[in-house]
Amino acid sequence: MIAWSHFERECPDIASAGLRLLELNEVAFLATVSKTGRPRVHPFVPRIVEARLVAFIMDSSPKIKDLASQRQFSIHALPGPEDEEFFISGEVEICNNESAFRSASAEAMGFATGVDEHHILYEFLIDRALWTRWLDFGMPDHRPEYVRWTL
Repeated sequence: MIAWSHFERECPDIASAGLRLLELNEVAFLATVSKTGRPRVHPFVPRIVEARLVAFIMDSSPKIKDLASQRQFSIHALPGPEDEEFFISGEVEICNNESAFRSASAEAMGFATGVDEHHILYEFLIDRALWTRWLDFGMPDHRPEYVRWTL
């Protein structure tokens, strides 16, 4: 698993598209797996802070239990112009004890004053990515172009 900063060096085209799509829409979808093996999809607010992909998650959220037991995730950004898509997956790490980074992350999220002890800060480490663009979008023969990366 690699941090966003390493992902940017490894795969700058996909990382650039991903950053653009994540910034275009404040919300993305986080997929987790429950202890019973059932998949779950949750809207959430990820951010790139100091070249790390992070998000705060409330300690009462089902996402917390899923990430604690499985650590695995997938993130899908909302589609961009011409249905452009960005997807990543990997594993999470808690980075709650890094107080300066926690403060910077809260500020980047735009709710610095609303973060309390019930907000757990996670970093999302990546092992695969997919960027999809549509060639000849809107034309009868439009087709997807997939750019994939795997660790």
